[in-house]
Amino acid sequence: MKKNISINLQGIIFHIEEDGYEQLSRYLASIRTYFSNYEGHEEIVADIEARIAEIFSARLSPGKQVISQEDVEYLIGRMGSVTDFEVLDPIEEGIPNPQPAPTAYEGAYEETYDGAYGTHETSGAYTAGPKKLFRDVNRKVIAGVASGLANYLNADPLWVRLFFVLLVLLGIASAGISAATGIILYVVLWIAMPENDQLPETTARKLFRDPEDKKLAGVASGIAKYFGVDTAVIRVLFIALIFAGGFGIIAYIVLWVAMPEAVTLSERLQMQGDPVTLAGIEKTLKDNLNMKDSNGEESQLAKVILLPFRLISQLFNWLGKALGPIFAFLITLIRIGAGVILLVVSIGLTIALFSTFFVSLGLVDDPQFIFPGDFPASVYLGGFPRLGLVAGFFVGLIPLLLLIILSVSLLVKRTFLRPFVGWSLFAVWLVSLFTMIATIAMHSTNFRRSGEVVTSKTIPVANYGTLTLDAYDTNTNYDNVYIDVRAHNSDNIEIIQRAEAKGRTEEEAKQNASMITYRVVQQDSTLRFDNSYEFRENAAYRDQELSITLMLPQDKPLRLTRAFTYLLPSASFAQSYSVDKIVRNTWQASGDQLECLTCAADTLDTEEADSENLSMDLEGISGSVLLDEEAYSSNARTFDFDDFSEVTVSGPYHVQIKQGSNYSIRVRGEDKELRLLSIEKSGQELRVRYAEENFNLFDDRNPVLIQIVAPDYRSIDLSGAIKADIGRISSDDLQMNFAGAIRSTADVNVRNLKVDIAGASISKFTGRTESFELDATGAGVVDADGLQAASVDADVTGASAAQVYATNKLRAQASGASRITYRGNPSDTTIDSNGPSSVKRR
Repeated sequence: MKKNISINLQGIIFHIEEDGYEQLSRYLASIRTYFSNYEGHEEIVADIEARIAEIFSARLSPGKQVISQEDVEYLIGRMGSVTDFEVLDPIEEGIPNPQPAPTAYEGAYEETYDGAYGTHETSGAYTAGPKKLFRDVNRKVIAGVASGLANYLNADPLWVRLFFVLLVLLGIASAGISAATGIILYVVLWIAMPENDQLPETTARKLFRDPEDKKLAGVASGIAKYFGVDTAVIRVLFIALIFAGGFGIIAYIVLWVAMPEAVTLSERLQMQGDPVTLAGIEKTLKDNLNMKDSNGEESQLAKVILLPFRLISQLFNWLGKALGPIFAFLITLIRIGAGVILLVVSIGLTIALFSTFFVSLGLVDDPQFIFPGDFPASVYLGGFPRLGLVAGFFVGLIPLLLLIILSVSLLVKRTFLRPFVGWSLFAVWLVSLFTMIATIAMHSTNFRRSGEVVTSKTIPVANYGTLTLDAYDTNTNYDNVYIDVRAHNSDNIEIIQRAEAKGRTEEEAKQNASMITYRVVQQDSTLRFDNSYEFRENAAYRDQELSITLMLPQDKPLRLTRAFTYLLPSASFAQSYSVDKIVRNTWQASGDQLECLTCAADTLDTEEADSENLSMDLEGISGSVLLDEEAYSSNARTFDFDDFSEVTVSGPYHVQIKQGSNYSIRVRGEDKELRLLSIEKSGQELRVRYAEENFNLFDDRNPVLIQIVAPDYRSIDLSGAIKADIGRISSDDLQMNFAGAIRSTADVNVRNLKVDIAGASISKFTGRTESFELDATGAGVVDADGLQAASVDADVTGASAAQVYATNKLRAQASGASRITYRGNPSDTTIDSNGPSSVKRR
């Protein structure tokens, strides 16, 4: 048992063993005696005591609360003793190029440390051993990863922390790098690096403002000492940056606020990269005494000029001290907020993962769990190896557990994950990942070949005069069935079902195709068709598809219910009818379409009602969007421009574009409006614009009509608040760009048509084209149902809506809250929609 003594070092209480106390007292007494001849020796000793307190604090841990004599010897080995440079001073005087006295890091001592470096020993020679990577828990902000890396690299921890912050910020700003990369890297290092509370101090320089060699605030001299360059070079650089848009002033002020001032001797040593030892302190004192000669004093004029800036310097220093606690509170608040958010998100994802896992194993049967393609989980994962499901579960679970541990560590500023546990979880995750990948690769062989099963069912209906075709909602959302109608000479109805599926072999694919069932129920003269197929019990998803061909007796009267009309492609009718009109009339099969028997006498539909039934909400666009000829001013002006094939119009105009054998430009409007009109030609482009830079869409102006005629058009670009009537145009390639509040109709007969629409445009297209490419963003509405195209490529984003007509090939991509509706029977379709967007067939 030993006697302990309590001591106070710069406001910190330490408990020290009696023999250690005596050795420490002798050590401090020698220091006070040696530095007593220096000016400000009390401040010097106080700095040394503060440094001793830092070293002692690093030696303590929850299992060690008392400073021993061994710790005092360790301190003396780190700091050095007065005798080290008292003896060397006379020797250095006789050496032409004296070397600095060795320190604890320069050969005076051999040091190893508990845990990281073994048991502490001190000897007369330094033996360098292999460096190891540890987390520095004494200088940590979160877990000591950055400070540990800085200690290993002998660098300032500030730069390592900035690296992790920039990695996260770059991940947010860049689509190619995930924002989680920095967090994941930090967590992996957190797990991989063991902690150590006895790492030695680094000799890396730290960034401070230099108060000894300053002209304004010491920013330039501090930067110069950090990088080891001449201070004049840094000052000239700041002056040069002042003339570069004033950036030098902004940079100087920012650094002024961000860089602390090197007040103590320890900070001055760290600024120059010198070790905080007695030898280093003594050397710095001697350098400061000889820093300026008698000619180095500032002139009175310089003092007067720099007085305002020094007052500003004091203001910034005061702000830094006053706002420091606020910034510390904000950092704590951000840390706690990030921890809470991360904890809530990770727990929510974990619950979702467990729920999905139980559903995939069949332990829970919940129809709310829908997988890609709107297939229930029990069907989509049916036949998938359970080993792969378990492996996928652990692939998702282990990162979530690490996120939970990270969030808790952020909240309590303490890590609970031991390296052994972390490495074990990482090994389990790797094994699970490889197992899941291997299982998916093996499972993909189930989709290698295709197979088809065709079944036929005959329903006698010769005894019924009129047939009613109805549909039943099966409450399934996957792969709704569409029915193609055909006329034949038989008195009975024939239903041909073609079921397709995938499998390892063609025979297995046919068996998988037989896993789906489809019902058609007859009740007297009514036939009820399910709106979707269903899976048999224990069926597995193998990309099943079903097509129905309904062979109807020719000349047999038919009535269609509203539900049944949704099963028919729009091409089943010779022309477009409203649903109400289809339901209240009588039909018959003719070829591959349905022909209306009673529509000629049906006059209930009006133009307004038809427009309301448009799924694209086109507000009843029909015919021209322009006013009657009498609504425009009789005051006209013509412009003599020719040889143009590109038209660009911007402003609040009504535009009529036609194709003719000659060039013609005619404008009708009031004189004051025509004076604000600018028409010019540049190359092949005719430009029409409003002369004023800004115009108010709500001004009460008389409309201006611009009539343009040209033999050929390659590009039509409209922007602003324009109403446009584009007459029938024939061309090989035509590009149309609409931006703003455009309301237009276009009748075209071109080979390749490309349309870009942005904003709240409402456009209607009719005619024919081989290739129709549509790109609509914003809140635009496009009615191209009357534009028959062999190939359609539609990309609709935002809150836009589009209606297209494709005969052979369709690529439809909808995102945001957009909608695409198509008609026709394209054989090659690629459909992609996400979120609340949709792509549907009429």
